[in-house]
Amino acid sequence: MDNHQCKILVVDDSESDRFLLTCTLESLDNIEIIQASSGHEAIEKLSDNDFTVVLLDINMPGMNGYEVAKYISSVEDHKHTPIMMVTAQHASSQDVLLAYEAGAVDYITKPVVPLIVRNKVKQFVVIKQLQVKTDYLKSEHELILESAGQGVIKVNSDSTIQFINSKGSQLINAIPDKVVGTLFSQWFQRYHNDTIVEEDFFPTLYKQVRLRGSHQQREIRLNPQDRNNFPVEITCTVTQDYEESPMIILFQDVTERVILERRLLHLANYDPLTQLANRAYFHDTLMRAIARTKRLNCTMVFLMLDLDRFKLINDTLGHDIGDELLQSIALRLKSILRDNDMAARLGGDEFAVLIEDCTSVQEAEDVATRILVNIAKPLLVQGKEITIETSIGIACCENGEPNESILTKWADIALYAAKSAGRNTFQRFIPAMSEQAEQQAFIQNQLRLILESRAFNIYYQPQVSLIENRVVGFEALIRWPESGYGETPISPDQFIPIAEQSRLIQEIGEFVLIQACELLEHWQTMPDKKDLTLSINLSAKQLTTPNFLVQLDNVLHNYTFTPNQLIFEITETAVLDHSEDVINTLHTLKSLGFDLALDDFGTGYSSLNYLQNLPFDIIKIDQCFIQRLGNCKKTWALVEAIMTIANAFEMDVVAEGVEDLLQLNSVMTLGCDKVQGFYFSKPVPVNKIDESLSMDSLLSFTSRSSTVA
Repeated sequence: MDNHQCKILVVDDSESDRFLLTCTLESLDNIEIIQASSGHEAIEKLSDNDFTVVLLDINMPGMNGYEVAKYISSVEDHKHTPIMMVTAQHASSQDVLLAYEAGAVDYITKPVVPLIVRNKVKQFVVIKQLQVKTDYLKSEHELILESAGQGVIKVNSDSTIQFINSKGSQLINAIPDKVVGTLFSQWFQRYHNDTIVEEDFFPTLYKQVRLRGSHQQREIRLNPQDRNNFPVEITCTVTQDYEESPMIILFQDVTERVILERRLLHLANYDPLTQLANRAYFHDTLMRAIARTKRLNCTMVFLMLDLDRFKLINDTLGHDIGDELLQSIALRLKSILRDNDMAARLGGDEFAVLIEDCTSVQEAEDVATRILVNIAKPLLVQGKEITIETSIGIACCENGEPNESILTKWADIALYAAKSAGRNTFQRFIPAMSEQAEQQAFIQNQLRLILESRAFNIYYQPQVSLIENRVVGFEALIRWPESGYGETPISPDQFIPIAEQSRLIQEIGEFVLIQACELLEHWQTMPDKKDLTLSINLSAKQLTTPNFLVQLDNVLHNYTFTPNQLIFEITETAVLDHSEDVINTLHTLKSLGFDLALDDFGTGYSSLNYLQNLPFDIIKIDQCFIQRLGNCKKTWALVEAIMTIANAFEMDVVAEGVEDLLQLNSVMTLGCDKVQGFYFSKPVPVNKIDESLSMDSLLSFTSRSSTVA
């Protein structure tokens, strides 16, 4: 802008005078000199140019200088153009006054003094350049304000709006004239959670901005003309130059941002399927609730829920039905709880409930009872009536104790106790449960160590054919090492469920399988043992492992023996809890040539259905029935019915747990051929197998049975 080309008009009928003035001025920077020889020509030049200054001779033919000056001053576009009159040397004061009255701002006399003319014109050139620069900056600022994506207002210290840009007018939905002069509070109000907090908060805002120099604030709503209010963000600044400086406020519509932030906040804190709180949000709330119990000396209760056999529904009916079921469970939980209680989905089929300001433990148990009853009610999902139950663990926090980690652990322990108690019930945490949990943790840790050192013992219990009067096979049974892993050995009834819960059962099962395969391979070289069978137990957790069959094949391809010599035993409970996965695996095992035994028969829920639809070769009657034979007519009738069913399905039967002669004679009378139990032999280590096969034990059996007969 400092290099703006300024145009200077020299008007004189004397060519020599024009030439002299031109020569005098041409040394100035950034100027262009235009000449006119008459008043009329000067006026023509004005129509096409914007002159910085006009040097105008007075005495000219036609229009004299006074007339030209008056004309220039009367034209809107040129009325502020500076005019320097060029007068005769002996001009009277009257001539000078006439020049000023005509619109001149200065005058010079002929003959001109070059230095004086040059300096006077130079001042007008400088002024013009400054004016151009100022106009440019002003237009630039206005352009910036108008093109800004935010509304801009200038507000006096008394809350009156002095200026508003186009974007601001658009947001307020009113022309600038309707806004300027109005009060800030007419358009802007402070809200919190959709409720007005302070209608006229400008005085407070002004004080804050005066102290800090700038300020940004949310939770402001704009009340536009003839439209609904919407959230805006304002950024305020004020100069510190004087006490009542006006404040500049930038504001923008943040409706979409607020919606997005709320959506992101919801996604971060809530489960997308059930719309309950997610694990992270629940535990944040739990920590705040614990702190509150300490502050107010009150009680809070944490309920942990796990749906019983949900996986069975997911596997048999499909995940879409499973998802709808979870949504229905969530709705039922919400309907049961108070507004200030919280329900959350921790993951999968695991839920949690937080009850604050609980008056008593009984109140928590009442809530748990309502949850059990409501969830157990049948649900209609995609035209299918589904009934599902839940187990609940309850843990209480009083006066800030225990902390979040321990409270969660307590609830988890209580939930495990509820499941162990038969499911569809609740258990409240008591200290004794913690001792039990510590014991379980100890067992789990020891299991890992035993697996690493391959220190498990495998014992083998013979299965005797009463018709053939010989041992026809063995069942492989895993046992805890006698020493080195705790003070006393732990029974399989204790460590197998823990292994299943911790997923260590896959490694244990693989260990037993390898031992069994090695033994069967070894027997193939021994005429008296090459026809023996060997049974191993399969856990439901093993059968439902995605790569179970691959792992099995990886082990079996290292050994050579007839597949039906290896018998896999599966309990009824395993089939019940994981029907689809287990059934598919069982059919695959059968197609590979292995024999299948249904273990603990009679203790499940749908035994006859399994016999009809699953490829079992052997039924193993549970020892709880065998040990009541001879003493209970109902048990006798049940076992007799089992034998009839087995014959109809052409299945072998093994009587488990035969411990005395009465039980032996009973199963013989009922037509059961194969027997397993302490009467013949306890489980023995591998180096005692030969003794179990000796004729002495069978001769002893023969003599005992003949004596009884």
